[in-house]
Amino acid sequence: MMLISQNLNKISYIQQNDEFDYLKNLIKSLEKGICMGILLHGPPGTGKTLLAITLANAFNAHYYIIDGSPDLDRRDIEGYWEIFNGETQFNYGPLTRAIDDANKEGVSFIIINEVNAIRESEQISLNSLLSENHINLISKGFERYELNPKSKLVIIGTLNKGVIGINKLQEAFEDRFIVSPEINYPIKQKEIEIATKISGCDTNLAEIVVDVARQIRKQALKDFSITKIFSTRLVVNFCIVVSCMSPKFLRHNIENIIINKLGENQEEKKSIAMILDGKMFEEKLNRLLKPEENSTVSEKTELNLVEAEEQKIVSIMKEQVDKHIQAYSKTSVFKKNGDIWWKFFEWFWRYNRKKLRDYIKLTRKLRLNILYSSSTGKNYQYNGEITLSYIRWLYRHKNQVLMNFMKIICPIFN
Repeated sequence: MMLISQNLNKISYIQQNDEFDYLKNLIKSLEKGICMGILLHGPPGTGKTLLAITLANAFNAHYYIIDGSPDLDRRDIEGYWEIFNGETQFNYGPLTRAIDDANKEGVSFIIINEVNAIRESEQISLNSLLSENHINLISKGFERYELNPKSKLVIIGTLNKGVIGINKLQEAFEDRFIVSPEINYPIKQKEIEIATKISGCDTNLAEIVVDVARQIRKQALKDFSITKIFSTRLVVNFCIVVSCMSPKFLRHNIENIIINKLGENQEEKKSIAMILDGKMFEEKLNRLLKPEENSTVSEKTELNLVEAEEQKIVSIMKEQVDKHIQAYSKTSVFKKNGDIWWKFFEWFWRYNRKKLRDYIKLTRKLRLNILYSSSTGKNYQYNGEITLSYIRWLYRHKNQVLMNFMKIICPIFN
């Protein structure tokens, strides 16, 4: 529930823009003799706690971490009496100890994770500290504990506003936090930088993992077909593990760190595995992690050419789809439930057959052509070209897979 530190953490927050510089300057600028509150909000795994720790380390200050939960009692954060060696003594909690540290050293920090999980009665105990720079210890007959005029106490709360939590964050309590910056997922290049610096992995490895993470994250946020989000924290953890372990355990790591961790049920796990297959995730990592076995210059060049050709096909198809929508509207493509009309495929088969065939051929990366042949006993191609029967089979029997392919894996819709 509590952690005390004096610059023991070697990992530092890497700012996306200037959020660290801004908060550091804010803490410096405000007058002494006060308790100031900062409320960091954003999705899980974006570095909110790490940002708070890095701020404390920047001031060479002690910090106390409190993990918010409904079981947290006011005595846990203020202090409580206990019998030790036959004598009754008072154990001071993180709030009182942080005030002592601030009065001695000039500044100290309290970091409260998931602050909205704390019961409302316990939130009240922080109100007087945030507004009046003191607390009254109920367990010690309302003994007053306060900051001196030369000290500064910084309380940093973190929460995900998208999650209500068991308890509501009281409006009066929330108002006492002076600023509320949003910490979101970084842009691609920044996330690669974060993964590389924190995990120590190869940049190419980080780029492969970040690319997949952003694709899964996009699907989770877009249509909620995946419950959990591939966070930056998970990117870092995966990079650390696969960099340290033998490549022969790569499939185990993909399943245990990504698929099983993010998938709440079998359908979600299938969706995640499909995205990974579509991105050739395991194949790319194997080529990178086993250079002595399968990463000759010619093979790498061939793989890059294949990817470039695929991107070109997707780009051309997307351009044609955009023109179709401009001419006939979105309702000619999508049903009310978001599925695609069959008449859309019929139109492309009639007027843009080659582009449709080239695009549908990319479903081979999901091995759907093999599944089609084993199910029907037919070849998915005739004279080297995709058949209409194969497209119709995909639409009727693998509709959700086909929709995910067209919207997520090889997206052709804005």
